[in-house]
Amino acid sequence: MQWITEENYEKTMAEVVEPYLAERGEQGFVERVKGEPIYYEHYRADQPKGIIVISHGFTESIRKYYESIYYMLQAGYSVWGMDHRGHGRSYRENKNPFVVHVSHFEDYLLDFRYLMDTLVRPDAKGLPIYLYGHSMGGCIGALMLEEHPFLFRKAVLSSPMFGLSFGKIPLPFIYAAAGVKGLGERKMEPMKPVAAFLPDDFENSCDSSRCRYDYYKKKRLEDPLLQTTEASIGWGRAAIKACFVVNSGRRIAHIHAPILLFQAGDETVVKPDTQKQFAKRVPGCRFESIPGKKHELYMTDSDTLIPYWEKIFAFYEE
Repeated sequence: MQWITEENYEKTMAEVVEPYLAERGEQGFVERVKGEPIYYEHYRADQPKGIIVISHGFTESIRKYYESIYYMLQAGYSVWGMDHRGHGRSYRENKNPFVVHVSHFEDYLLDFRYLMDTLVRPDAKGLPIYLYGHSMGGCIGALMLEEHPFLFRKAVLSSPMFGLSFGKIPLPFIYAAAGVKGLGERKMEPMKPVAAFLPDDFENSCDSSRCRYDYYKKKRLEDPLLQTTEASIGWGRAAIKACFVVNSGRRIAHIHAPILLFQAGDETVVKPDTQKQFAKRVPGCRFESIPGKKHELYMTDSDTLIPYWEKIFAFYEE
């Protein structure tokens, strides 16, 4: 395994990782609903022993995971990933390029299942299929595990969004307020006004690695399709509801796939107690807390990142 360290990070990504992926990758669109294209990328390992499907987080895209995909391919896994609707190159209902909107959280699941049924499962040809889901993508992935218990052999949920953090304001109040404020077309309006791409600086970002943060920030500055930064009122309401649903004991009882759940020790984006609650309810769920690291564990320093991926690959291969 060739690990990417902080030394000459951007140069290594540009001269080693990106060409490696380009040789093994393909891109395209699928349409579950006519006129609503969903973008995907597919990377084939030289001698695949399994397939990993990536479910990305809020305001992200599959392109943020190029270093992660590089490790997956080296470990012998082909990779599929999509830009969830409202993100990246996929279909968007709203016109504001900086705002993520979804009418119903279920649309994420329906798109995901469509990609699985039309492309991923036929491509697998009997190989085991694994899930890697981060944050919002972890919530989407967990809902998939509940609704389709045998779709994935195993699942890794990294900093999954099982509860949103709004400080001391109770979630039922936020949910009700979003319902009143987001009537009609106003549901597509941002929760906070946004008219330009204004990314967080590194200190206020979700990353614990400066060079990784700088690399993807540069990509976002170069590509307007990667510049989503804010949630719509409708997305906020749909996400709050999804967090309540995913932690339902009745739904969790349907999960059969083994799960490895990672929690960031310095978590400020999602509620850590909801992750612990979920892990306790899922029989045999492995729970790993990584102290002192921020939300995006796949964008942390190499001393933390390498053991993180080693645990993931060991889990998949057991």
